[in-house]
Amino acid sequence: MNWQELSIAVPYEYVEPISYLFSRYGHGLSMELDSSGRVLFRTYLPNTSQRRLARIEVGVRLVNLLHPLGELIVRPLPQEEDWQNAWKAHFSLLKLGQHLVIKPSWIPYVATPEDVVIDIDPGMAFGTGYHPTTYTCLEALEQLLRTGMEVLDLGTGSGILAIAAVKLGAAHVVALDIDPEAVRAARQNLRRSGVGQRVSLAPGTVPHHLVGPGQFDLAVANISARVVPARAPFILPALKPSGFFIASGIMSGQQQEVGDALREAGFSLLRVLAREEWVSLVCRREPTS
Repeated sequence: MNWQELSIAVPYEYVEPISYLFSRYGHGLSMELDSSGRVLFRTYLPNTSQRRLARIEVGVRLVNLLHPLGELIVRPLPQEEDWQNAWKAHFSLLKLGQHLVIKPSWIPYVATPEDVVIDIDPGMAFGTGYHPTTYTCLEALEQLLRTGMEVLDLGTGSGILAIAAVKLGAAHVVALDIDPEAVRAARQNLRRSGVGQRVSLAPGTVPHHLVGPGQFDLAVANISARVVPARAPFILPALKPSGFFIASGIMSGQQQEVGDALREAGFSLLRVLAREEWVSLVCRREPTS
């Protein structure tokens, strides 16, 4: 069987949709920074998979309507080229914050005692650490999370934030997502990371039977500027007094609107973590008088 390599370079803010397309319809997924600062994706398809190729091409064209991307390059591979291992060579470690290290399972890494290592393979739903919102959510988690905290992860995607929360010391995490594909991917990543016993993973959103009043020390929702304000009234009562809320998936131009909605819901804004054109809002539940 003959294979072909698909590659495209995209800005940071479009890492997640291209990651989803390539992982859903391709075989293998690699990401690396190119010389221009964009993220270069590669995946592989048999020459006979014309339907899968067409779906990737349509998806790229749709994203292009939002922002011009690089060209989708399709390169036939020589028969002797081992695609199953070639794509892995392009994937590297990602270090962020003070101690967080995100790595795929096949890369050996000798951790220091201070490292918090998250093993998560690319191409498993949204959440790779490369997207600015995932990056800043991880930074905020590292800054806020203390041993023994109860955490709510709304829109868990690949499960990367739930895994990070447990690795940083959370006693328990409730992780929810409305996408069945994301729930399956998160379950696989949780199992691989060895933290599944401390995470309750389920389909859905708030309100939810796993989410009770005053249950959580910290909640994180890396979703969108439209959904965060709509879910905020349900997240607030789930937090303990003065509990933290990390709201993300917000473009910088939407910060004021989302911030106003969160204040109206009963949150106070502590700080803003910005990366590229995206922001994460770190909030706290206002204590009741």
